[in-house]
Amino acid sequence: MIQLINTAANLVLVVFCLWAVLNKRLDTQVFGTAALSLVAITSFVNIMRPDAFGFWAEQSEVLSNVAVAILAVWFWLRWRKCNCKDKE
Repeated sequence: MIQLINTAANLVLVVFCLWAVLNKRLDTQVFGTAALSLVAITSFVNIMRPDAFGFWAEQSEVLSNVAVAILAVWFWLRWRKCNCKDKE
């Protein structure tokens, strides 16, 4: 059951990241596009777990956590830029 939940969560991440990168109305810039792409790639590897990836398939959960942390920092910086501009 937990594997099914993990797969569903990874599918949601892949779809969200693809939507965010391909959406013309979102300005992700270079850092955001790189972070979203990294999250999407690691989520895809978590779903597929191909043997050809070797080390990357085994460590994809760790890479996914790092990618999500990078994405969280990016979201925080974008939020701060948009919402704290008037206060400075």
